[in-house]
Amino acid sequence: MLLQNYKVTNIRRNHCNPEWISVSAELGDDISQVLPYLNAVIKNAVYTPEVPNLNFKMDTGAISLMPRQISVGQVTCEEDAIKVLHYVKELINNTWEKRESITPIYERKESIKAKDILDFLPKPNCRDCGLPTCFAFAMALTKGQKRLTDCFALSKPEFAQDKEALARLLQSAISEEVAK
Repeated sequence: MLLQNYKVTNIRRNHCNPEWISVSAELGDDISQVLPYLNAVIKNAVYTPEVPNLNFKMDTGAISLMPRQISVGQVTCEEDAIKVLHYVKELINNTWEKRESITPIYERKESIKAKDILDFLPKPNCRDCGLPTCFAFAMALTKGQKRLTDCFALSKPEFAQDKEALARLLQSAISEEVAK
């Protein structure tokens, strides 16, 4: 176990959006050694090795990891933040335990751009995915907020090759669950 414990040190309301809070926690152990492994495991992570810092988004919040600190933002209540902190602690420890089978990535991964995704979409702006445009859908894919299966036009046989190419593109840059 790499990370034994953490202590919540700061809880604050977001001044731009008062519905959200941020929570910071001081770590009982230095986690800098696991960051390159997490960079490999978390497909939508943005790693800055010079700092070192690893940022990623989950459905339940935005997470920033530093050697001795975790910050969780964009959560609605303290209880949710504590759940996210617990989840991240488990993620850190599970990744550390499995490090022998993980190839660490020590540099920043190139992030996928919405315009790269847009090239593969049918572009009818049909809104069946719940968004106003295909570009908005592409943006949501990059953030892990939508899945390929949310684009009903891609399920048509004439777009099978585009869907396959897009799945490969997403798999290389975003979490595997999003690319399904």
